[in-house]
Amino acid sequence: MSTIDDILSVLENGTRRSILRQLLLDSTYPLEISRALGVSQQAINKHLEVLMKSDMISFSGSTSNNFGPPRKIYSPKGFSTIVIDYAPGFLEVNNYPLDDPGNVNNSSGEITMDNLIDVNSKLDSLMEERKKLVEEKNRIIKGLRNHVIQTVHDMLIRDILLEYIQTLDISKVAERFGLDENTASLIVGNYIF
Repeated sequence: MSTIDDILSVLENGTRRSILRQLLLDSTYPLEISRALGVSQQAINKHLEVLMKSDMISFSGSTSNNFGPPRKIYSPKGFSTIVIDYAPGFLEVNNYPLDDPGNVNNSSGEITMDNLIDVNSKLDSLMEERKKLVEEKNRIIKGLRNHVIQTVHDMLIRDILLEYIQTLDISKVAERFGLDENTASLIVGNYIF
């Protein structure tokens, strides 16, 4: 399983994104990818190695031809949705793994262009609603942070509260400050407003 850092590192490169798009169209071998993308086969092989290490592609067999040795066929895998919120008050990166397409139950609905357009429209609406919620979350976080900074004078307690506002996770607060979770909960509980 790829980490968020692995996935982001892989996807920051345009050639690797193009390789993944090509493999989503059809599992294939490096020479064919090279021809389709107009990139040298040597460069494609280097990118394929990075994609393999990040667990985003795999060997799915080989094909033989009359002109040389069998060619390794690559296929995409390790699918996910990544959501990055970079707002003035917080930064969050979350990875939501997706089911392998081979395991998806296709009987849940018709497979038509109208259904694709409908699903895409729903995703767009959800993202618009999500954007509004992220803006509201940012507004609340900034207000809470300002309140803590203005009213809490003990620097350690202030930092603990600011960390909790950022993460909403007592275990992360406890770990960051070397506290047990009960102590972290008690500190946060005394200042919840």
